[in-house]
Amino acid sequence: MDILLEGGVIAGVGKGLGGGGDEVDCRRLIAVPGLVNAHTHAAMWALRGLYDEGELMEWLRGVWEAEELLTPSLVYHASRAALAEMLMNGVTAVVDMYFHPLETARAAAELGVRLYTGPVFAGEASSEKLSKGESVLAALAEMGGVVGRIVSVHAPYTSQPELYREAARLAERHGALLATHASETRDEVYSVKERYGVFPVELLERQGFLRPYTSLVHLGWVTSWELRLIEESGATAVHCPSSNMKLATGGFVPLREMLDAGINVALGTDGPASNNSLDVFREMRMAVLLSRNNYWHTRVGARDALAMATVNGYRMLGLRGGAVRPGYLADIVLLDASSPRLRPLSPERLESHLVYSSCGCDVHTVIVGGRVVYSPEARQGLLAAIEEAEGHVVEALGRRGKNI
Repeated sequence: MDILLEGGVIAGVGKGLGGGGDEVDCRRLIAVPGLVNAHTHAAMWALRGLYDEGELMEWLRGVWEAEELLTPSLVYHASRAALAEMLMNGVTAVVDMYFHPLETARAAAELGVRLYTGPVFAGEASSEKLSKGESVLAALAEMGGVVGRIVSVHAPYTSQPELYREAARLAERHGALLATHASETRDEVYSVKERYGVFPVELLERQGFLRPYTSLVHLGWVTSWELRLIEESGATAVHCPSSNMKLATGGFVPLREMLDAGINVALGTDGPASNNSLDVFREMRMAVLLSRNNYWHTRVGARDALAMATVNGYRMLGLRGGAVRPGYLADIVLLDASSPRLRPLSPERLESHLVYSSCGCDVHTVIVGGRVVYSPEARQGLLAAIEEAEGHVVEALGRRGKNI
C-alpha cells in the first residue's frame, strides 16, 4: 500500500501511487496517525525528577520555587529537549502552557513539530498583563509555519473571573485557542464554590470562556451538569491520567459519560515534572486501564484511547488530522514492524498493540506536514540537543544548590 503526500496533505492511499518525488521505503514499517500531546509544560523537562513526592499543592510550592531559576535561555533548551523527546515518541503536535512561550516556539520551529503556545495568565486582569499577551500573540503570528497560538489561564483557584473574561476576548481578537486547568482537585472545587457560589466550569461558562476551541484540562471533580455545559459549548476535555494519579488529585474523570455525551476528549501527558513521561503511547494505555479500574467495566477501550490521542487532538486544534486518509494532514508516524511489542502482527490486532503494548521506543520515522522531521539518521542530532540541554540545567540549578 502506498501513501502519497502532496502539499503537506495526504493526497492518496492505495496501490501504484507515484508522485515523482522523494520516497520512503515502508516495507518494514507501519504507518499510523501522528499523536497529539494535548497538554504539557515542555520546559518542565528541566525539573523532571526534582519533586516526585507530595500532593498537588505541596508539589506546586516546590516547583514554583525552582521555576524562579528558569531564564528564557533555559526554557529554550529545556523545551527543545522535551520536544525532541516527544518527536522521538511519535508526537506530531503539542499544546504547551508555560513561561517564555516565544522560546518554546523557536525550539519547535527548529525541530519541525507542530506547537500551540502563547501567553499564560494568572491572578488579576490588568492592562499591562493583557498588553504583553497581545505582543506575544503578534510575535507568534509572524512565526507562522508549525507554530499556532493559544491563550492560557492557569486555573480558577489562581485566577480572577475577570481575567478569564479578558483572556477569552483576547483570544477572539487574535483567532487563538483557549486553555485552562479546571476541577483538578477537591480543594479547588470547594474553594471556588465557596468564593463564587458556583463550580469551576460553571464559573468559566459565565465568563464566556467555554467555546468550541477551549480546552479544559484534568476535570477530575467535574459535575454532571458541568458536563452538559462543556458539551453545549463544543469545548474539549483533556485527560491527563498519569499526572492525576502521580499527584494524588483523586476524583473520578467521567470519561465514559464524556464520550457518550459527544464531548471531544483529547489526551495529554501534562508536564515532565509531574508525569514524568512524555510518551503518549503510555498515556493511551493508562487512560483505558484507569477508566476500567474506576468504572468496574470495560466500556472504554483501545479504540477510544487511540481517537483521543489522534483525531480528537487534531479536532481540538481545528485541524483535519489524526488519520491516514486522503485529505488529512500528512502528520504520520512510522513504527518499526519488527518490534516484539507489535507481535503477533496482523491488521486486526494493531489497534490493541498500539494502545496496550507499544511505546515511543517503537517509533522509526516521524513526518509532519509531509516533511520527515525524525528518522534514524536524525536520532543522534536530537540526542545531542537533549545532552546540551542537560548541561544547561545542571549549570543553572546546580549553581543555586538544587539537588539534581
